[in-house]
Amino acid sequence: MEQNIFSPRLNKVDSDGLSNSLQSFAQGVLILLFGLLPIFFIPGVYTALGFTKSYAVALGVFVALVALSLSILRSGSLRLVVPPALAFFWAFVVFALASALLSGDTTDAVFGNVLEVHTVGFMALMGLVMMVSLAFTGSKAAVSRLFTALGISAILLQVFHVLRLMFGPEFLAFQIFNSPTISLIGSFNDLAIFSGLIVLVTLIVLQQMPARIWGQVVAGFLILSSLLFLAIVNFYSIWVILGFISLLMALYLISKDTWLKGASVDASPVSRFGLSMVGIVCLVSALFVISGDFAGGVVNRATGINYLEIRPSVSATLDVTKAVMGEDALFGVGPNRFEDAWREYKNPVINQTLFWNTSFSAGSGYVPTLFVTTGIVGGLLFVFFLLALVYAAYKTLFATKIQDYGWYLVGTVSFLSALYLWAITLVYVPGTTIFVLAALMTGVAFAVYVTVTPQAGVLINVTTNRQYGLLLIAAVLVVIITSTLSVIGLTKQYVANATYADTVRAFQTGTTLAETDEALLRSQELNNQDIFVAERASLRLAELNRLSSVPAEEFDEQRFAAVLAEGVGLAELAISLDSTNPNNYILLSNFYALLDPAQFEGIQERNLALYARARELDPANPIYLVQQAQYQARVGDLAGTRSSLTEAITLKNNYTDALFLLSQLDIQEGKTEDAIAVTRSIIALEPNNPSRYFQLGVLLATTNNLPAAATAFETAIALDTDYANARYFLALTYLDLERPEDALAQLKIVEVSNQDNVALKALIGEVESGNYARPDSGFEVPVQNGEVVNQEEGVTTSTEAPDTSLVSPVNRPVEETTPTENTEESTTE
Repeated sequence: MEQNIFSPRLNKVDSDGLSNSLQSFAQGVLILLFGLLPIFFIPGVYTALGFTKSYAVALGVFVALVALSLSILRSGSLRLVVPPALAFFWAFVVFALASALLSGDTTDAVFGNVLEVHTVGFMALMGLVMMVSLAFTGSKAAVSRLFTALGISAILLQVFHVLRLMFGPEFLAFQIFNSPTISLIGSFNDLAIFSGLIVLVTLIVLQQMPARIWGQVVAGFLILSSLLFLAIVNFYSIWVILGFISLLMALYLISKDTWLKGASVDASPVSRFGLSMVGIVCLVSALFVISGDFAGGVVNRATGINYLEIRPSVSATLDVTKAVMGEDALFGVGPNRFEDAWREYKNPVINQTLFWNTSFSAGSGYVPTLFVTTGIVGGLLFVFFLLALVYAAYKTLFATKIQDYGWYLVGTVSFLSALYLWAITLVYVPGTTIFVLAALMTGVAFAVYVTVTPQAGVLINVTTNRQYGLLLIAAVLVVIITSTLSVIGLTKQYVANATYADTVRAFQTGTTLAETDEALLRSQELNNQDIFVAERASLRLAELNRLSSVPAEEFDEQRFAAVLAEGVGLAELAISLDSTNPNNYILLSNFYALLDPAQFEGIQERNLALYARARELDPANPIYLVQQAQYQARVGDLAGTRSSLTEAITLKNNYTDALFLLSQLDIQEGKTEDAIAVTRSIIALEPNNPSRYFQLGVLLATTNNLPAAATAFETAIALDTDYANARYFLALTYLDLERPEDALAQLKIVEVSNQDNVALKALIGEVESGNYARPDSGFEVPVQNGEVVNQEEGVTTSTEAPDTSLVSPVNRPVEETTPTENTEESTTE
């Protein structure tokens, strides 16, 4: 009988060499990929580091997945085992996809801008990492090589940061890591999480290491350097976890050789060096748990690094969750859309804090965020995944008698690592590398689970049923085609974002508008995201401002009209691509503001409608009311200006921009004395509001009552030492009082938080040279406070812990230092 051509050739005696080679190749790719992941980056590529790592993981998983598919096709045999935890995770991914399709902003929910950790695409990538990690099933040597590669990366990572700590952030910066709080692995908190993982794994493995001096030196370096970075970052939750596990481990090791003898799977004697390392970890953890603010302050002053990341508090996250549940409890707002929910449902009390205009992309933790973005079903499915993983750990390590101690050690390390990393997601949102490592360790744990339970699963063999051959080929074909298309799409997105990041950087160093626009167009053609379109529109806006500033005889009306039409079209396209982003509406309004209402009928009403739509998407934010007031002032609607400003101040009673513009309006209308009286009466009701003293100072300076104005500004600064605008106007007042040295001292302080303010630098130069000319600030405040920084890695602040229950620091705030102590302020996310 002729052999079925769809059935792979099988050797019933020996395993197929080609199939084994393909599987070994896949294992090698995974070892290289995940072994290098913690330290992987591409020099010269300025897109988000997390996206670079996600893209590398996607490429590596694609190659491994194709090789494994071909290996299975070649062998014709497959033992299909789906651990319950893996099934729950994929059920969560499928439901998240359904939520994304119903969210109204599918692109952001599925892919995002840089495949953020909250997107469906990244969730699916984690699921694939768990699946391909099953390739290590039954291969202890491959797992050993994987852990060795990760260990080498951990050593290199710690050496890298120790050297930068010693020689400064300029050392080994590669034009990317320009701040001491940026890590090869991601954010500084990601470094702390990874350092905690290093400590846990090293303590476990240390008991099994040969009594060789080099092994003890390496282990000691890893533990001590990890504790150093943990002390610098001062992540309270990690200290609690390390303290509990190290205490438990110390008690176990002390009892192991006595009454626990014979009950333990590990029969090796207790290492005194290992026990001493456990003791050090336990004591240091206890110190930072009990007195982390004091201990952290000592470390921060010694290293010159102060890092404080801010997240919405548990209570604030619950408030947003309740509001979303009232709208759509089943599907939520959609993956990767917590920022939209925060804007719409945040507590207006946040306006009294530094974080009134801060966009938070996540809640208090990854898991709490899921209940907002994927609804109650998606959140519960993820919780079930975590519970199933805990059960799998119990079943593998305690309910099953593992004869091979090597597999028991691998299982202990992988399960403990996975549980530690996933536990962090309950209280924090880690970066890309930490999530991928969590998925990897989960996959390796599943491989151990399958290895020690050989009876589990369903055996599929085409030799027993030749009909499976055709189905197997079809399945492999689907895997290859789907993976290829996904990688092609992700490649376009990555190249588009890399081009965009490089273009923005080049524009800041002098690239022309035309060259910048051409590069942005390439990004848009590769991946039609609103961020690229909006950036192109902003270039047109800058060009229009340039054209408007030229002398009247050189004004090119046709060029102005053409650029204006292009800008309006691009802004409208940005709105169509993401109708939930209020910034796109404000961008379009900036173009409309250039049009004369007398010549364009209805343009004023259309512009006000754009402001109204922005406020609808971000109802508690007063910034749109101030922008609307500035527009109304330009078109001569002073009554509307006053109404908008009053409403803005109602939302935020310490809003400097609104108070300053209201003062300018009072001055323009000749109501300065009345405004001073009103402001003094408000100060009597709000004596601790520095913005009201600022407003009073501006009004008093207008009446030439300079000593009283200086006193008002000084009072504002006493209430808020970071009040940059109060310092700026105090400096101007000092100059009018002929106190240039005092003025220059204030301006230098303001310059620290306004490094890119060209006008401020020019003013400082004039004062230093003695050629001072008083600037006209117009209807906008001249400088900005720079306490809050919102970047890829998160929201950070250089000030002390926020005085509000709506946001909370991830890191333990240090004790306040005296003004003479020199600490470096964090400027990352």
